[in-house]
Amino acid sequence: MNNIIGNSKKRKALLLAILLPCLFAYTPSQAQQTPAAGETTQQTLTIIGAKKINPNTVEIKNSGNQIMTFDFYGDNIFRLFQDNNGGILRDPEAKPEAKILVEQPRKAVSKVELGEEGDNITITTGKIKILLDKKTSQFKIINLATGKIAVEETQPIQFAKNKTIITLKENPEEYFYGGGVQNGRFSHKGKNIAIENQNSWTDGGVASPTPYYWSTDGYAFMWHTFKKGQYNFGAEQPGTVQLHHETDYLDVFFMINDGAVALLNDFYQLTGNPVLLPKFSLYQGHLNAYNRDYWKEDSTQKGILFENGKYYKESQKDNGGIKESLNGEKNNYQFSARAVIDRYKRHDMPLGWLLPNDGYGAGYGQTSTLDSNIQNLRNLADYANKNGVEIGLWTQSDLHPKPEISALLQRDIVKEVRDAGVRVLKTDVAWVGAGYSFGLNGITDVAGIMSYYGNDARPFIISLDGWAGTQRYAGIWSGDQTGGVWEYIRFHIPTYIGSGLSGQPNICSDMDGIFGGKNPIVNTRDFQWKTFTPMQLNMDGWGANPKYPQALGEPATSINRWYLKLKSELIPYTYSIAEEAVDGMPMIRAMFLEYPNTYTLGKATQYQFLYGPYFLVAPIYQATASDEAGNDIRNGIYLPEGTWIDYFTGEKYQGNCILSNFAAPLWKLPVFVKSGAIIPMANPNNNVTEIDKNLRIYEIYPDGHTAFTEYDDDGLTEQYRHGKGTTTLIESDLDAKNKVTVTVHPAKGDFDGFVKEKATEFKINVTEKPGKIAAKIGKSKIKLTEAASLDEYREKQNVFFYDAAPNLNRFATEGSEFAKQVITKNPQLLVKLAPADITANTTVLTVDGFTFAPADKHRVSTGALSAPANAQITDANTEAYKLTPTWKKVDNADFYEISFNGMLYTTIKDTALLFEDLTAETPYTLKLRAVNKDGQSDWVELRATTKSNPLEFAIQGIIAENSVADQGGQRVQKLFDFDEKNTWHTKYGEKAIPCEVIADLRTVNQLDKFHYLPRTDAGNGTILKGKISTSLDKENWTEAGEFEWERNGEVKIFTFTARPTARYVKISVTEAVGNYGSGRELYIFKVPGTESYLPGDINNDGKIDNNDLTSYMNYTGLRQGDSDFEGYVSNGDINRNGLIDAYDISVVATQLEDGVSRRQVEKVDGKLTISTPKQNYNKDEIIEIRVKGTDLRSVNALSFALPYNPQDYDFVGVEPLNLKAMENLTNDRLHTNGVKALYPTFVNIGEQEALEGTADLFILKLKAKRKVKFDLKPIDGMLIDKNLNTHRF
Repeated sequence: MNNIIGNSKKRKALLLAILLPCLFAYTPSQAQQTPAAGETTQQTLTIIGAKKINPNTVEIKNSGNQIMTFDFYGDNIFRLFQDNNGGILRDPEAKPEAKILVEQPRKAVSKVELGEEGDNITITTGKIKILLDKKTSQFKIINLATGKIAVEETQPIQFAKNKTIITLKENPEEYFYGGGVQNGRFSHKGKNIAIENQNSWTDGGVASPTPYYWSTDGYAFMWHTFKKGQYNFGAEQPGTVQLHHETDYLDVFFMINDGAVALLNDFYQLTGNPVLLPKFSLYQGHLNAYNRDYWKEDSTQKGILFENGKYYKESQKDNGGIKESLNGEKNNYQFSARAVIDRYKRHDMPLGWLLPNDGYGAGYGQTSTLDSNIQNLRNLADYANKNGVEIGLWTQSDLHPKPEISALLQRDIVKEVRDAGVRVLKTDVAWVGAGYSFGLNGITDVAGIMSYYGNDARPFIISLDGWAGTQRYAGIWSGDQTGGVWEYIRFHIPTYIGSGLSGQPNICSDMDGIFGGKNPIVNTRDFQWKTFTPMQLNMDGWGANPKYPQALGEPATSINRWYLKLKSELIPYTYSIAEEAVDGMPMIRAMFLEYPNTYTLGKATQYQFLYGPYFLVAPIYQATASDEAGNDIRNGIYLPEGTWIDYFTGEKYQGNCILSNFAAPLWKLPVFVKSGAIIPMANPNNNVTEIDKNLRIYEIYPDGHTAFTEYDDDGLTEQYRHGKGTTTLIESDLDAKNKVTVTVHPAKGDFDGFVKEKATEFKINVTEKPGKIAAKIGKSKIKLTEAASLDEYREKQNVFFYDAAPNLNRFATEGSEFAKQVITKNPQLLVKLAPADITANTTVLTVDGFTFAPADKHRVSTGALSAPANAQITDANTEAYKLTPTWKKVDNADFYEISFNGMLYTTIKDTALLFEDLTAETPYTLKLRAVNKDGQSDWVELRATTKSNPLEFAIQGIIAENSVADQGGQRVQKLFDFDEKNTWHTKYGEKAIPCEVIADLRTVNQLDKFHYLPRTDAGNGTILKGKISTSLDKENWTEAGEFEWERNGEVKIFTFTARPTARYVKISVTEAVGNYGSGRELYIFKVPGTESYLPGDINNDGKIDNNDLTSYMNYTGLRQGDSDFEGYVSNGDINRNGLIDAYDISVVATQLEDGVSRRQVEKVDGKLTISTPKQNYNKDEIIEIRVKGTDLRSVNALSFALPYNPQDYDFVGVEPLNLKAMENLTNDRLHTNGVKALYPTFVNIGEQEALEGTADLFILKLKAKRKVKFDLKPIDGMLIDKNLNTHRF
């Protein structure tokens, strides 16, 4: 028995010997096998054995001969493994291979003691104790530092063939965070989150999941797998956390610790610390395809205006225009990548990096060899580097050479890095691959290559498809977004917060979307809030306007420049908090990380965040009370305890309240700085090479004692990993006599390129000119002189200047209307000291007579205040999740305050305030009062109970049709209009039964039930009997069940027991009162919590527009099995044939440009044939393939596939002949399986003339690469009419 507990007494050993009579006398074949498919085994097994198999590992055997392995990776971290098929600990299966864990994930373990306490087996380390119930095998984990249970199982682990489930206890005050990029969410209590890449880039979707979460009860959890999963945090059963992944064995990690930083660092111990991105990454980047598109002059002036004063339209296909290139080497400079750099310089806009897209048919050169194209890329890099800009690749395709790929799209990441100077890589949708390991494998590969072949360059990688471990190599991009809409800003705020809480602090998204745009107000607001985020991506070439910060004219250009310059000034602060995020707080911080309370732990503060310790950012994410110019207000800004200062005006606010009606003119982002802040800054600049290395700047808001540590390194190489960097401690002290002392301690450390001799500048925020000002560097007192002007101050050293009204509007476009606006903030004391060795000397600044007491601009009125009259919450202002109290204006009141749920809502300027995100059918109490300079009125109490929302999941916008005639004014559409006061009725005097009512839901939904509301008197037309069918395409129907109802006026309910996914519902009525049909309403419900999908909405933004067409253009010809087909693209395969074809595109195209007319046309018909002038061709001959249409009828779109051997042919182009107004969407595609195929595709956009009769339609041109006999055959051919009928040939 000495192998159980080495130090136990004999009596204890005897007890265990009795308890565990079969102690590990087993072979792997005795382990219980995994159940068959569909079965689930819930362990209700007793423990029969326990032993240590090495100093850090314990095996527990149960009565089913199953083995649970507890493997300790530190005193507070253990791995729990169980494979009932007898498998041992291993890396999760991954193709290609990828590792979630780092090479050395273990730390020293002080002890692992196996013991017994009553009915429990115990495993104890220096920090935790695990108790395993002998009767059930369920465990609890106790944090020995607190004595509290951190984790507790409530059910035994369940195993199925393809699913393993863990069930844990959820405590009432417990909150959960993590799960990766969960769009629109960061706090998951009461929610169910998907741990899978759904390639859904809108609210509720998941792009870069992480199988990791942590709890405020002091534990974190990670499932060691690449398989899909779901984490349910009490959504279905409050009090229960249920976790599962699609795997038949258990391999998870538990981490027990106190607080977010500690639990994140436990995750980093296992999977790697987040990468510190290079400094240039913190600037705006510009991305586009500069080697693919054609630009044709547009006489209608609807295109894009270029420098030569002419308008041009862009096309991915050859439209007879000028083809673009990287370096303008084809007499096409204004369409080149170099011209992009010039435009940023000309408009004085910061730019840090530039990415020419090498996927989607673009490449980076137009020569016949890869090496020549690499040289073309090198030429661009030289030009970019000369202008302070780094280059990279926006890659869809492979990293390494493949012989079957043409020179245009050939890849060689080693040459790109080593020879061309690539320093950035952005992956795209193809990078999820099978099992989620493809992307992790790829970025691991690139990270190693970039540092090895790039002269120790620090990799800057942006990945779309993240997982646990991605953070150690790359940042995350949130996917293709649609600009010009508020929703895009709104849901990204909690998304960014949640990413940091999941161990991925480096997150970014498209600036004002890759799609859409043309909304200067939204554009400006997006640039503003992303000033306080790590990275900015201008994804150009797909939107409604060019994606430049100056694209939408004034005043957007001036305001965007202002905020981009501010971002550049904040680089020292940003880089310092970026370095902190490597093993500490994320850069973008949920409010609760610094100020935990019941208000911040949930989602109440989801639309604001802290940027480092000092900035509180509350983006404008909706039009609240906007005028035409975009001047607005922001409500619901939570200020934590302490003093907060409006960064742009200097107004002071006392915290522990929620601000309302905060003025936000278009130029102003609501940003507050914490009193006491110390903000390292730089000179305004356009790229990292323009930062003055001989100057350091500190902006300070003195308040008590505060401190900040500034970090710096070369910002470009991997040397920071070897300790090559500097830290500088800055302290600020404000004493009781209003004396400020700022101490800048000597910089510690060193790095290549570090400049020791620096000038030091201070910006002390004040409201009055102070008294005595003194400075010391080391032991030397510095004689300071006062400058008479700001210009004199800038020219001299050892000087100070009192700037009574600092000008904020410094970067407006000269001559613009915005340049005329005077925008100033609170006064500042500016002090500049001559250069000195900052490693050898302490720099001290003292300021006597410091005052910072801005006038209260909110409390200005005087006089008696009465309590607000007529305060009420009317029935019309009471909803299921919203309440809006209203009241009459009070004389002498400056604003109003409401006390609600323990929080004080203040500075309310209106006589109403909306409260959202409440709980349905819940009573609420509010108190209201008026406020002015003299004080407050008495409180007035208001009470209301929120309503229920029985129609929350009822599908709206349904279009109905009936197989029989309807009575005029009572058509079948009345049955689906959400108005129970009107009625549907079939035509009077005509027998209507049997009949069929077909409801087009217009979206694809998982169906739950429907409610049929008959006439209240159950009179004529009341439906009594029939059957229900569902369909996705209106042609293939699946029966969902029959119904038979009593004749009365009560609501009839039909339940979809199989919960089918459908777009159409057919009600086949076989019996009804009087042989008529009637009803007040019919509500069709989707399954609660599921999302509706709009067919053709491939961008998943809830609408059909040109952005969807653009995506379809990129993915035409993509097939199931291609690495980038699943998820985002597969949703666009509307006819579910595993191919993006003319039908799928027509679903979108027929809805564009005001859509197609409803005029009936004959159903599509005809056929296509191909022919060539001869069969045999020599090398370099052009093969002209003539495509002929015969007996065509109503052809609105067409497509087919033409597979070919890439060793035989190169695709040259398409020559249209008789296609009328059809758009050419032809793609030449290399599939993941190595098959090459041409996809001729032509589609009418909107209402256009269809193809009729017999004619030669177009010519396909191939070039013979060797002597060949032409024998290619078209496959997957289809003709489509405007009603989406299909004829295959």
